[in-house]
Amino acid sequence: MRAFQFQIAVVACLAILSLNGCLDDSEQTIIGPAYRPHSENATVFRKALETATIAVYPSIVRTLEETSYSVKSQQQIVSLLNDKQITTAVARAIPVDPGVLVSGPQWAIFQNDMHKIADELKRQKSDTNYSLVMAIVFPPGNQSIFGIHCYIINHKGENAFSFLLNSHHPLFVEANLTARNSSETSRAMLIEKATRVGLHALIKQLEAPEPKKSANQQGYTITTQKISPFDKDVDRIFIITSLHKRLMPVFMHSFKHSLISAFESNGVEAVVKFTSKESDALEKFRNEAESFKPDATMQIFMDPLYRSRKDGYQAIVGTDFEANVLNMKTKKTAWTATGKVDYIEQFGQNYTAHEGIRKEFAWHTTAAIVRTFMADVNGKQSAPIYTVTEERQLYRQSTD
Repeated sequence: MRAFQFQIAVVACLAILSLNGCLDDSEQTIIGPAYRPHSENATVFRKALETATIAVYPSIVRTLEETSYSVKSQQQIVSLLNDKQITTAVARAIPVDPGVLVSGPQWAIFQNDMHKIADELKRQKSDTNYSLVMAIVFPPGNQSIFGIHCYIINHKGENAFSFLLNSHHPLFVEANLTARNSSETSRAMLIEKATRVGLHALIKQLEAPEPKKSANQQGYTITTQKISPFDKDVDRIFIITSLHKRLMPVFMHSFKHSLISAFESNGVEAVVKFTSKESDALEKFRNEAESFKPDATMQIFMDPLYRSRKDGYQAIVGTDFEANVLNMKTKKTAWTATGKVDYIEQFGQNYTAHEGIRKEFAWHTTAAIVRTFMADVNGKQSAPIYTVTEERQLYRQSTD
């Protein structure tokens, strides 16, 4: 195939801070080779790989000023997929135009480009089972790569196994994706290196065992009991959370904001207070609760869920919690719940027990409590509550 490069001017006003921003302001590195949003087609894709044919398009190179295409990167992908007998890969000559580079964080760019690429591929009516397009994103005025996106779309134009990686992923960090200088040669070498990193991330995900479907698929398990009914929907709730001292830093702030946000998105006004497990929480906040005049008061007791590391350290890998709801009109307990967020159970032994992604523990705990409360007490399906950073940013839910 003759090497060529298409240049398309991009009409976009993208703030420098948007591209330079990270998916998560946490100082922690994400466990896993990449972030792959859930797809109902992923299991089918895995099983079909040996007999499937994948059309590979010229890789997209995104910058603030322009969008270009790399045939060399495309050839790398085709060669590796065929040489390692992962699947049958064929090169397509005409690149896929992702359109204008949107303004926003990497997750927004990833989502927007995936929809545009999927729509374009659907219009082309490919004769292969799947299509693959890799995109390499540069921030403005920088010789380092900002992110690597891999879009894998089925013949219906649906996401099959798309993923992204950036400085929160060890594979990306270890690769040190920075050009030696501003020359075209250095830039070409950097794109080649980034392609290898993206392919490595793909292979590692394919080699990982398929996640088990269980009651903990959403990141938590919970058991609830509805004891007595309310005579109307709960519109105002006062929440007192008694936390173990190891959960006070980081987790407490994220849990408060996500809990308030989740209830408010369901039309319930919430006030959240914290105290240590040793204090008399109900007495401590009695006056504030009475001034708020809630329909219900919820008390949550929460402990860290631990796993022992090889060095004997008790690492936090989730939460154990109990919640009780008091009907302020009848002064009787109306609802109780016990549950846990367990990343070892959710992700298996692939999850490395360290101090834990405590923000995500907080979001999963929030989802467990609010989703079941809305169903059991108010008799309604909960509004969406997202539990990973990328989705929370996309749908404007707090990541504090």
